[in-house]
Order: sequence, then C-alpha cells, then structure tokens
Amino acid sequence: MNQSMNAAVAEEEMEALGPLTRLEERILETVDQLRSARLEKAQAAADATRAREEMARAQQHSRRLEAEIEALRAERRQILDRVEKLLSQIDMLAQG
Repeated sequence: MNQSMNAAVAEEEMEALGPLTRLEERILETVDQLRSARLEKAQAAADATRAREEMARAQQHSRRLEAEIEALRAERRQILDRVEKLLSQIDMLAQG
C-alpha cells in the first residue's frame, strides 16, 4: 500500500510541476530566440559595415574615374585645337 501511495504522491507532484515545466520550456525557448536575434543583429551590423566600406571604395573609384574622364576631355580639346591650327596652316599653304 505504501508503494501505491508513493506513486499517487509522485503523480500529484508531476501534475503540480506541469505548469512549471511548461513555463521553463517557454523561458528556454525565449532565451534561444533572444540568442538567435542577437546573433542575427551582430551579423547584420557586420554586413552593414562591410557594405558601407564597399560603398566608400566605390565612391572613391568613381571620383578617380570622373577626374580621369575630365583630364581626357581636356586633352581631347587640346588635340582638337592643335589639329585645327595645323589644318588652318595647311589651308594657308595650299592657298598661298
């Protein structure tokens, strides 16, 4: 009879611990979700930093290319001026 009483007491204790066990499971699940969210946040911050660095490099490259284009345009204008002068001299020689 003692065993059956012990079993009944153990069963009552398990029933009483049911809500506590569910609460513990929910807390552990929340802790896991928080841990995952923190890892995702850290990854997102690292990705954002990389993206900002890459964008800064791209902007620097773009500025260098713009400066190079402007230099090439200036060179082209100089060449065109020189060619026009040469053509003008050739015309004068041909007429003279």
